[in-house]
Amino acid sequence: QVALLGLDVLGAFVDRLSGRFKSYIGTVLLPLIDRMGDAKDQVREQAQNLILKLMDEAAPPMYIWERLAVGFKHKNYRSREGVCLCLIATLNIYGAQPLILSKLVPHLCTAFGDSNSQVRDAAILAIVEVYRHVGEKVRIDLTKRGIPPGR
Repeated sequence: QVALLGLDVLGAFVDRLSGRFKSYIGTVLLPLIDRMGDAKDQVREQAQNLILKLMDEAAPPMYIWERLAVGFKHKNYRSREGVCLCLIATLNIYGAQPLILSKLVPHLCTAFGDSNSQVRDAAILAIVEVYRHVGEKVRIDLTKRGIPPGR
């Protein structure tokens, strides 16, 4: 309950400050990555929604993703999974144009070998989504990184 109310308060700050919230993004993003690893689904979902709201109101999506990419290496598997799911949501909302996917694909390749099956599955879903938006370029990039073509 406390986490949900805290996320509500942050959402209200983003609504109120809009573009002026950009200077606080670095401070807020790491705790949001932590919340994406919360035990409760509702908290994880609201943390992701707040990250998407930041992209919509406070800063461009790639600005957020440059800081959010550390979540691919988070100690909590749910946070790593949440970052992959957040990338899928970002692609569905904004498409591939505002993102530099070549910076994010290596993180997904690393997640293919994650110790947790949920993270691996989320990474595969994210790569499928990237492929839907970019096409064959991704397949070529994956082959260069040593990912077998069958996979």
